[in-house]
Amino acid sequence: TNVKTELGRRFFSILDRHFPVGHRLHKIFNRNTVKLSYSCMPSMGRIIKNHNKSVLEDKGVDESVRQCNCRDKPNCPLQGQCLTPSSVYQADVLTDDGESYSYIGLAEGDFKTRWRNHTKTFRAEKYRNETELSKLVWDLKDKKIEHKIAWKTLAKCKSYRAGSKFCNLCLTEKLLILKNKSCINKRTEIVSKCRHKRKFILKYS
Repeated sequence: TNVKTELGRRFFSILDRHFPVGHRLHKIFNRNTVKLSYSCMPSMGRIIKNHNKSVLEDKGVDESVRQCNCRDKPNCPLQGQCLTPSSVYQADVLTDDGESYSYIGLAEGDFKTRWRNHTKTFRAEKYRNETELSKLVWDLKDKKIEHKIAWKTLAKCKSYRAGSKFCNLCLTEKLLILKNKSCINKRTEIVSKCRHKRKFILKYS
């Protein structure tokens, strides 16, 4: 059926009002970068059913699932939780001269695999431009500034699944980047496409 209200016009009017030319986020949120489309939403019965399932689901830690496989447990990068899957994490970089920086990222698999990829980019200079975090670390190395990196989990959420409307993992990461105005992540990451949906598309499988 046709949409009877002028939803599109009203939406873009709100966009123009809250992100005018000169606003720090105007380059990301404007009529050329934001697209509007329509889709069918789940029924109220489906929403209630999913909500009840989420509430009744046991949120406790399953002791039978291995949480850490580090040989040196005290030096686990995530305080004994390095095998945590589907999480949004934060890396806090503290330099000897008192400067601090934060970087937000996500891991679809276990955190330790993502952490190893990060440490690889810190060791090999050919990977220095792979992430904003690796750029910062190499910049500090070039200036011979000593630093330490502390890791922590910000949120645990599920990534995109076949048939889903959105990816909770990507949306949570973008929301946390928006909230943290001092993080070193690029603002363009907020409008980047979900990378987890690709493996469910037939032509890429």
